[in-house]
Amino acid sequence: MTFVLQRSSLAAIRAHACEAYPDECCGLIVERDGREEIVRVTNIQNELHAQDPDQFPRTAAIAYMMGPEAAPILIRSERGELRLLAIYHSHPDEEAYFSEEDRRQACGASDEPTYPQAAQVVMSVRNREVGTTKVFLWDAQTRAYREAQIRSP
Repeated sequence: MTFVLQRSSLAAIRAHACEAYPDECCGLIVERDGREEIVRVTNIQNELHAQDPDQFPRTAAIAYMMGPEAAPILIRSERGELRLLAIYHSHPDEEAYFSEEDRRQACGASDEPTYPQAAQVVMSVRNREVGTTKVFLWDAQTRAYREAQIRSP
């Protein structure tokens, strides 16, 4: 399994991860009018944690919740006006892996992802430098996310 991501897109999401450090960054990779685009999304996890630490015990250093600017993009994707290629986020001071929390984010209350066609891109970032970037694709047969290769033309 291979996921194709333009070099400029890979550079843009890595820059976002470095800028957001020591917090997690998050965003979307879409195809609109035949062009791949990066949509940076605000991580509102710290705001949620400050408002209700019992319901949201994790801070943005170890979690993300996409801000409201993600909604119009996801709606356009559902309407077929653009194509959602991937959802990305970073893991500050951790490895790039697809955690159980990441799966919960992707699947919500279901056993299947809300956007099964969208890859999940995770970057490890330490001291404002991205180490490893990994991509995970939904495998409907095994009902799990599996690591795939990234190809950047």
